Amino acid sequence: MLQRINAALEWRIRTLKHSVIKLQWRIKKLIDFSKKEKVSSLSIVVVGRNDNYGGDFSLRLKTTMDWNLSLFPNAELIYIEWNPIEDKDSDCTWISARYPNAKCFIVSNEIHKQLITKKNFPILEYFAKNLGIRKASGDWIILVNADVLIGADISFETLNKELVYGTHYNNIQWDNQPIKKEYLENKKNILSSFPANSVLESVVGNFILTHKENWLKATGYDESLSDVRNGVDSNGLKQLLHSSLKTMALGNHYHLDHPESLINGANATHGDQSRIDYIIDGKNIPYKNNDSWGMNNYIFEEIQPRIWKAKTQA
Repeated sequence: MLQRINAALEWRIRTLKHSVIKLQWRIKKLIDFSKKEKVSSLSIVVVGRNDNYGGDFSLRLKTTMDWNLSLFPNAELIYIEWNPIEDKDSDCTWISARYPNAKCFIVSNEIHKQLITKKNFPILEYFAKNLGIRKASGDWIILVNADVLIGADISFETLNKELVYGTHYNNIQWDNQPIKKEYLENKKNILSSFPANSVLESVVGNFILTHKENWLKATGYDESLSDVRNGVDSNGLKQLLHSSLKTMALGNHYHLDHPESLINGANATHGDQSRIDYIIDGKNIPYKNNDSWGMNNYIFEEIQPRIWKAKTQA
């Protein structure tokens, strides 16, 4: 009985604390009178692989893309398919047919093996995101994971170039159906949640938004980190903040729960712990990738309408 009482009390305290943090972010946003510019063009960058990661990967990908592009119908979609399995259908085929503003870029296993230093990594997620940044034509770039829905409470016409924007985390159960606003608003569907902390480190792996010029100045994510995955997201954030950018939480995002998610304890380590600690501590910052970061030295051949495949280095 005492254990149940203590657990209930801890839950109430945690919930209250999270509510206070979200309220602080809302107040910060309301009193933000800094200079902003009109958002004239937006690119949404998504990375994936046709390996059915987490189960029903293509369906989850279609579900999140349908929803996110319904919120931002004029956005350019940049999809990076990294190290695809050759004898399985490419998601780029249906993506390019389904979304008129989509551009797909494929990086083969052969090129993946040239870049990887941790042999059991099937995907270099942040190399792929760097490629997306370089290929994006929008002034503003959202990097969002393939299993993440952008909250309907996020809308903007103007943004501040001196800010990095994040969102509060919500992990939701999913019934394999298209998403409706009512589904996200139903708290019974939320399995767990937490607010963005003051510097967004806890949430940027799923969603991060800033001006493209900021990423170009930062030279993307550190491409010397080809042997580790955990912490590379917050490390890139630290690089952005090193150039005096500030942070702001816009609203919520919703992660479609699946067994292979880190929040469920699966694949909890992607790289040696000493390397993870090193990059989380930001000991490599400031870093500077060479001018070819984001595969800018590769030639991409258009193999189908709006689908390009990396061929050779220029």
